[in-house]
Amino acid sequence: MLTAQTNPSIDELHDFFNNQQLLLTYREGEVVYGTYYFIEIHYCANGYYGLYGHTVKQTVLGNEQKSNWKEYGTWKIINQGGVNGIFCQATTGNIQFYPIYKLANGDFFVKEGVSIVKKGLAICQ
Repeated sequence: MLTAQTNPSIDELHDFFNNQQLLLTYREGEVVYGTYYFIEIHYCANGYYGLYGHTVKQTVLGNEQKSNWKEYGTWKIINQGGVNGIFCQATTGNIQFYPIYKLANGDFFVKEGVSIVKKGLAICQ
């Protein structure tokens, strides 16, 4: 799979993220007792984003632990170290750069095990 991925242009990434609502899903840990993440992100055309996270983890006793969180900030597509990706700065001061790759089938890829699904237009003010 690694040989089939390329780094998309800044324009391609901007077109993919701009004014879009995305759902990212992934799991950390074991299949049974791992934590499942569901992250909805609204990338607004004005450069702001809203992130709404939800986790579900099954306990040893068969119960579920659930948590929710929100994050807001700014986003932009940049080149860092020769790789294009999305740069996010949360209002809390947390800064992240996520390199984004494009697979041979045209899908965008963050890292193994992370699914990205477009859910429609971003809900922005």
